Amino acid sequence: MALKLVTGPANSGKAGEILHAFRARLDDDPILVVPRLEDVEHIRRELAEAGAVLGVRVVRFAGLLELIATRVDPELAAAPRATPLARELLVAWAVRHTSLRALGSSARGPGFARAASRFVAELGGAMVDPPRLRRALVAWAGDGPRRSYAEDLANVYDAYGGALARAGLVDDELFARRSLDALRREPRGFGASPVFVYGFDDFTSLELDALETLAHRVGAEVTVSLPFERGRLAFRATASAFALLSELAEEHVELSASSAHYALEARMALSLVERRLFGTATTTEPAGTAGASIAVASEVTAAGFATDGAILSGSVKTALGPGDAVRLHLAGGQRAEVELSGAEVLNALRTGVSPGEVAVVVRDPAGYASLLEEVYEAYGIPFSLERTVPLGHTALGHGLLSLLRCASGAGSADDLVAYLRTPGRLHSPHLADELEAELRRAGIESAGAARELWEERRWPLAEIDRLRAVGGGPRLLEELDGRLERLFTGPYTRRAHLLSSREAEDAAVLRTARAALADVAALASCGVGRPLEPDALAELLAGAPVRLGDPPSSERVRVAAPEAIRARRFAVVLVLGLQEGEFPRRPAPEPFLSDELRREVSVAGGLALPVREDELDRERLLFYACVSRAERRLVLSSRVTDEEGAPQASSSFLDDVRELFPADALDTAAARRTLADLTWA
Repeated sequence: MALKLVTGPANSGKAGEILHAFRARLDDDPILVVPRLEDVEHIRRELAEAGAVLGVRVVRFAGLLELIATRVDPELAAAPRATPLARELLVAWAVRHTSLRALGSSARGPGFARAASRFVAELGGAMVDPPRLRRALVAWAGDGPRRSYAEDLANVYDAYGGALARAGLVDDELFARRSLDALRREPRGFGASPVFVYGFDDFTSLELDALETLAHRVGAEVTVSLPFERGRLAFRATASAFALLSELAEEHVELSASSAHYALEARMALSLVERRLFGTATTTEPAGTAGASIAVASEVTAAGFATDGAILSGSVKTALGPGDAVRLHLAGGQRAEVELSGAEVLNALRTGVSPGEVAVVVRDPAGYASLLEEVYEAYGIPFSLERTVPLGHTALGHGLLSLLRCASGAGSADDLVAYLRTPGRLHSPHLADELEAELRRAGIESAGAARELWEERRWPLAEIDRLRAVGGGPRLLEELDGRLERLFTGPYTRRAHLLSSREAEDAAVLRTARAALADVAALASCGVGRPLEPDALAELLAGAPVRLGDPPSSERVRVAAPEAIRARRFAVVLVLGLQEGEFPRRPAPEPFLSDELRREVSVAGGLALPVREDELDRERLLFYACVSRAERRLVLSSRVTDEEGAPQASSSFLDDVRELFPADALDTAAARRTLADLTWA
């Protein structure tokens, strides 16, 4: 069998092509691979609505690799896996137990282990093992001044592998490599399941290796869809993946754009945006990706409009305005921006649009979370907003960490007040407010002195003594786990209580904290964990990621990052935060190997690692995905000032959309909300 590649721009029918082929093979135990967990649920619903209920297997890439291991190496499939927190702990152990010359001072700073953990994961995803990294770095450094730095990086990566083995764990990347090695040894063990891959716009080296192994070594039928259109700037981010997959594919289906799914009254404007935004590439594309014209459909003609070819060529630009299909919001600050979006969403819901057919896209949902919750709840808008926050930024988590700091002896008066303010700790929360006022009047700063003042007026806080008495080690973890459970259950004692959305967030904190404590205990038992002391434990738990928010549903407006909506369409799409530096996002600097150094290592040692300069291409693709998801209305939102009135630069992407329409057409009809409207309304 062979690999089949299906490409095309947004709305070209790639999903239909893949899902039709998948349904046709239900009797053969097919496997459909999608990027995200919410994509799994959405695709399952779509298949069920089409009558495909039995024999449906929809997984993420991690699920495909687990299935491979289950079929060809059951012992590997049962191996304990390292969680992200366990990886960070193992990296930290490796750093502490490695003699570092160039990195010694940096390694003692906060955040080093977390950054090193990300670098280790990147190396694993690129299929780079410790010997290969060492060879490449030594070849790059030679005997010059960079030699100690190269050896430090190689030694940390090598020590991490040793720590992983000592703990009896495999991380996700090692699991994937071993699964594929086992598959190559036992290709018949996989069976005859065809594999369909949909919704991805890029693949890691491990994922490409899996596709190649399945198609060429196992002989499975593999069908992969990829958003790509030859010679078009919008798809430069997928050009490398296209070039690699083209070499593997024996069949390539190129689909043309279609405007059939747009609402009739919005079809011309939305089709123009999808067809002409980020058009012809002006720089060299990877081999095999340039030189052909963009294929377009002409379904608009049937409705009496100009052809898509005319749209693409620009001949209709001066005649076609955005109408109501493409709108612009200009706001004075983030609150004004969110309030404008809320009014737009309410208008859509009142005109009959289902909440699940509205998407509000923000580049960083966590940065908008508090304002969106405040405004949308005040407006009565049902919404889902899933985001990840550090455990220390949640009410329950902050209270737990404050208790730990008080027990360590290094806590402040603010820590004691924060602990007492933990939801459910006090039946009368105002007592914590009174204590804080007294502490400020008396100038008390330490947790010990603050506790003395509290116990003079109220009651003993014996839980601090219990945590302090157990010292460190496993007993500290047990005591902390019990205290965590009591803090969580306190507000609901003797009540058959159904948790609200906000209260369910405390349950997520409980799960995350308990899982983190279990990781710490398991690694400590293997001798590769951190010292089990209150202050060290507080520092570790503070950054543990907690996933919060309601899951998407047809009854809620979807608030999400661009990556979360790219695989489906919505009637109305709002894109907020179109500011330079926000969307497109500035590339994050790589602390260990900059783009320049990565190129040097590639030349000297033959080790090619991704460079951050490609981030603009990635941001461009994500914005294109956002604007192509709307069927009736697309709303683009930008802030002209911040909350202090200082001017804000709009995104260059917004300027690209402006250029598609007659001069000032978007701005003339823009909805505006200024700081004055907020101050005096």
